[in-house]
This record gives sequence, structure tokens and C-alpha cells, in this order.
Amino acid sequence: MYIDGSNLYHSAKKKFNCKIDIEKFCKELTGENDLIKINYYISPVGETNPKMYTEQQRFFEKLRKIKNLKIIFGRLEKRKQEGKKYFVEKATDVNLALDLVLDAQSDDYYVAYLVSNDGDFSGAVKAAIERFEKEIIYVAIGNTRMISHHLRKVSSQTLKITESFINKVKL
Repeated sequence: MYIDGSNLYHSAKKKFNCKIDIEKFCKELTGENDLIKINYYISPVGETNPKMYTEQQRFFEKLRKIKNLKIIFGRLEKRKQEGKKYFVEKATDVNLALDLVLDAQSDDYYVAYLVSNDGDFSGAVKAAIERFEKEIIYVAIGNTRMISHHLRKVSSQTLKITESFINKVKL
């Protein structure tokens, strides 16, 4: 399981207005299949926003209790445009794409679930499927505009998350 944490959070919030129990979510997705590992990719918020920082730290503590889950951290970079400050996530996408392909090359999985609507992963998905004969299931969350056309096109299959699925796994 390869989860783009920020993408999952924002997609679920926008489409279903809820937070998700990550452990239940992963178990529900895989069903009877063995869930060997969960890689959760996220950039930590800085201590400059104490409320968000505290909430995220609590969330990380919950994640650390999930069997076989590994948090892979990116970083946030401060940017400024037209006088407004904002943060950009860096390295999370690169880390996820690399792990997806390198794990395929190492034969660490036969089937992988990619939880993200980011079409930038389509090259890594295509490589894992074509070069290493893996099955990559694109887990799509959101409305038609949010779901990646590129990932749908290259993935082995697309699993669209429904409201009934979310009801089983929300907090």
C-alpha cells in the first residue's frame, strides 16, 4: 500500500467531509489479501503553526501503532508569491514513485495499491507494470474532476472509493 497522505486527506475531506481510519481503510481495501506493508508519505507541518503541528503529531502517534506501517517524510518549503506566504510539499512524490518502482524491481509485491489522485505517478505505475509485471491498483477518491485520467489509463485497474466504503472506515 502506497499512500500519498496529503492527497488522501484533502480528497476525503473535499468529497466526503470526513477523516479516515487508515488501518481500517487499508484492511478494507485489501480484503482477504495479505497486507505486507503500508508506506504513508507525508510532509510534517512546522512548529510555526502550533495547532496544526500538535494535531499532526497526534495523528503520527496513531499511525505508528499500525502494524507494518512506515511513515516516509518529505519536507515543507516556504514560498512567497505576490506578498503571500505558503508552503509546498517536497520529496513526498519522489519518495513514493521511487519506492513503488524499486519495490517492484526487488519483487517485494505482486499487487500494490496506490492511494493518490496525482497523475505525476503515472510514469512510475507504468514502469512497475510493464518492466516488472506487477499489478497496480489505483485507488481513486473524489469526484470525476479530482480523479486522475492519467492514472486510470496506465493502472492495472481503478478502484473508485464510494460513500458506502467511506462509511466503513471513517473516524
